[in-house]
Amino acid sequence: MLSNYSVRKPYTVVVAVILILILGAVSFLNIHTDLLPSLNLPYSVIITSYPGASPEEVELIVTRPIEQSMASISNIKSVSSVSREHMSLVILEFTESTNMDSAVIEMRESLDMISSYLPDGVGSSNIMKINPDMMPVMVISAAVEGQDIAESSNLLETKIIPEIESVEGVASVNASGLIKNQIHIILSDDKIADVNAKIKDLITEQMKKAAEAAALAAGTLPGNMPGGTLPETATAEPMIPEIAITKEMVSGILKGQNFSMPSGYITEEGVEYLVRTGDRIDDFDALKALTVMVMPIEGMDPITLEDVADLLYLNNSSEMYSKVNGTDAVTLTVQKQTEYVTSDVSKRINEKIESLRSEYSDIQIVTLMDQGEYIDIVVNSLSMNLIFGGGLAILILILFLRDLKPTLIVGVAIPISLVAAFALMYFSDITLNIISMGGLALGVGMLVDNSIVVIENIYRMRNEGKSAIDAAVDGAKQVSGAIMASTLTTVAVFLPIVFVQGFTREIFTDMGLTIAYSLLASLVIALTLVPTMAAKVLVKNVNKDHKIFEAIKKAYTKVLVVSLKHKFAVILLVFLLFGASVYGAINMGTELFPATDSGQINVSLSLPVGSQFSDLTAVADEVAAKILEIPSVESVGASVGGGAFGMGRLRSGGSGTTASFYVALKEDRDLSTDEVVAQIIEKNSSDAYELSVSGTDMNMGALTGSGISIEIKGNDFDTLERIATEVATIVSSVKGTTEVSNGIEETAPELRLTVDKEKSIEHGLTVASVFMEVNKLLSDETKSTSLSQITGDIDVFVKDGASDREVSRTDVLDLIIKSPTGADVKVRDIATMTEASGFKSINRANQQRYVTVSASLLDGYNIGLVSKDINAALASYTVPSGYALKVAGENETINESFKDLFMMLALAVVFIYLIMVAQFQSLLSPFIVMFTIPLAFTGGFFGLMVAGMPLSIVAFVGLIVLSGIVVNNGIVFVDYANKMRENGLSLQEALIKTGTDRLRPILMTALTTIFALSTTSIGAGTGTEMMQPMAVTAIGGLIYATLLTLILVPVMYALTHRE
Repeated sequence: MLSNYSVRKPYTVVVAVILILILGAVSFLNIHTDLLPSLNLPYSVIITSYPGASPEEVELIVTRPIEQSMASISNIKSVSSVSREHMSLVILEFTESTNMDSAVIEMRESLDMISSYLPDGVGSSNIMKINPDMMPVMVISAAVEGQDIAESSNLLETKIIPEIESVEGVASVNASGLIKNQIHIILSDDKIADVNAKIKDLITEQMKKAAEAAALAAGTLPGNMPGGTLPETATAEPMIPEIAITKEMVSGILKGQNFSMPSGYITEEGVEYLVRTGDRIDDFDALKALTVMVMPIEGMDPITLEDVADLLYLNNSSEMYSKVNGTDAVTLTVQKQTEYVTSDVSKRINEKIESLRSEYSDIQIVTLMDQGEYIDIVVNSLSMNLIFGGGLAILILILFLRDLKPTLIVGVAIPISLVAAFALMYFSDITLNIISMGGLALGVGMLVDNSIVVIENIYRMRNEGKSAIDAAVDGAKQVSGAIMASTLTTVAVFLPIVFVQGFTREIFTDMGLTIAYSLLASLVIALTLVPTMAAKVLVKNVNKDHKIFEAIKKAYTKVLVVSLKHKFAVILLVFLLFGASVYGAINMGTELFPATDSGQINVSLSLPVGSQFSDLTAVADEVAAKILEIPSVESVGASVGGGAFGMGRLRSGGSGTTASFYVALKEDRDLSTDEVVAQIIEKNSSDAYELSVSGTDMNMGALTGSGISIEIKGNDFDTLERIATEVATIVSSVKGTTEVSNGIEETAPELRLTVDKEKSIEHGLTVASVFMEVNKLLSDETKSTSLSQITGDIDVFVKDGASDREVSRTDVLDLIIKSPTGADVKVRDIATMTEASGFKSINRANQQRYVTVSASLLDGYNIGLVSKDINAALASYTVPSGYALKVAGENETINESFKDLFMMLALAVVFIYLIMVAQFQSLLSPFIVMFTIPLAFTGGFFGLMVAGMPLSIVAFVGLIVLSGIVVNNGIVFVDYANKMRENGLSLQEALIKTGTDRLRPILMTALTTIFALSTTSIGAGTGTEMMQPMAVTAIGGLIYATLLTLILVPVMYALTHRE
């Protein structure tokens, strides 16, 4: 027997404990911290560019072929897409067990097979695996004191950004607001005319001299000729050549001349030399002096770029907008590499920032978001809750045992079990995150349960007169089976998680393992260290009066006697309360994960299509100023376009009519994040623009999304638009909804040039060739090369002299295209132009178009209850044939997760029963104990109702864990009652004896867990809101189940057993 060996070999136990402490301490120092467990999400994205193409063209030419090729990929679950102007986005969802690295390889092979069938203008497809690491680890702003952004951009781009990119673990730094210097080469018709005039003059002069020389040789002067000129001179004037300079010609010269590449190696006298051909232009004056043409004309200098064009040194400041707190600044979004831990990368970035501040005294860096700092705050809050919880659990032991010695023996189980858990977490590659720490916080109160049962039994036997060693050995031996079974039932509730898919499995596996590690360690400690210490410490009888507890025991005995006389009344009362709690649970609403107060807010500003850039920046300044007026706001970062603060908003894209804001709140603020969101909305209510405001949920919201979402599938867009409008009206009528959108983005006016394929092919032209020529006419500029300088490369653009004037539809139709035969073909001869409204984006799911009606919730309304009302309202709506409605979004994820959790609960109950059958070697005794599980649910539901919380995934997992905890007291009760019956006591005597003897350990184990979870249940500390529903559920369930277990289990035992 383990306890017997431990008592006889105390030094072996001490050595084992020391080894555990050393391993645990080293593991704790090396274990990483993160916000969430490592997630392997079965999603990937294919991004393909198609410059100049409309959303319909992108859908037809790019998106559909890619979707069709992806449909045959192994383990594919669903394919969706977004076709926007210039870009195709295809999102693939795989089954949970898919190896994403292999999937990406298979995707690349399928893309390579269709790439040759795509038009030349389609860019190569990029494949991205979606995971939480795509979220930025840090967002900072940078500026140089005393300099505007145009001046400071060079330092930031060449020094600051590379320094941050060099930090270990940083994947990329995306800069928004950098001012890029550019060189614009504008071909000048006047300068080209002057060059041609000079050529004409020189050639004319040379021809005149040649004619005069010829005349002298013939003895005749031109002046003596009729007309005063030579015939040759008269006829030669119209044949003088003129140069033709085009932007394509200049661009080609720049690319060819601004060139430097290794050509190979030569070896001379044993020395190997690299031969590099060419040199790059690195000076603005050298660019101006670049020769573009040499005319074989005497007196004609080589024609330089400056001779035929105006060269301007410009920047893109008029097209950039990036500010922090109303001041121009560059916004830097930092993303980490996948294999690195967020908190570690964040610390290294902050160290680098401090180093940069020391090196550049005038640099100003403001942190807008630091996920690593948030993680540290959350982990510290959970750690403090863990420490306070453990302290409160020990305080309960002192109050009940009224003796420091047994309290000390039991109390050591907490730190040793935690340290052992840290060691096992380290070797299992589990980080200290909000889920694993929540598991430890939930388990800390249970770590003393086994030790309480053992020490209390030893305590009782010692008072009955047994020696210290005999009491230690026998006391542990007597309850070893019961505590082993009770521990296994708690651990077993997490075994069904292997059958669960999606977020539930990814998230809660860490919790299951941490609880299992700590509880199994506490079991070993209870059977080894506790009896060993008890044999040495409890050397004297420890009988002490406990008047309060004795009074409680007498009162309980009277209640128990009455309950045994009125068994069916007790059972009826229990079932009535259970029914009431279930009714309350059905109407309390649901949510995916609890909202957290992260102190960070995202704001998106949209102006109507066609708005000017200056309009957008003016409104953005106004919105930022209003947000800064709120006292709880610390910083506001603003940037034009999508992607400044996040993953690039791949689905929504970015445009010149949108601006993004990142709002950081003060730590010591008086308002919550939701209250600040409400104030931002109130201050910026306007019909002139659309504002979307949401708190940044750094826990789950970024991964799962939130709000109401209804997908409408079909093929005809006009019908989809009509259905979406009608559905949006219905959703708007449901109480609790706000910001309802029909999903139809504002259409942009466009001119559609339709090429007659028959007419065009008669001239040897195709739609693609017409597109290329029209695109040349309409494209403002073409990047030709770049100038290499110490401060970085400067892009060089070539523009036609006519580019400054606006091109009309007449200019397009009158555009002349050279056919392969050399004939001039006007566009109007082979194409027609019509006005139309174009889609901004086209969404597809499983190769079918769809639109999404979306809505947000008003404060105080629940996603589950509102979704139920929306389903009821839509029940009477008739959907046209060929079209379908589907309520998606957060409520769909909730339903899928709850389905998995119900299966997990059912399997957990089966596992619990089977473990107890193995323990009791009976089918009846476990059946009695199983009646405690409904008690747990009753108390858990009542706890959520009292706290005003909806039923979330976290709360549901708390109910599952609770089902494994509450049976522990029932196991100990039934096991002890069986032993009393075996000792010859009558049924009534055995139940009363068991109740009075087991009352103290049952109350102690329940109260230690309850008080250990008390700090988490009130949401003390940042980030603890995530685990709060689980703590509330556990406390409610334990209070109710513990009190009723002491009544219901004896009643059920009496009903199922005879004298």
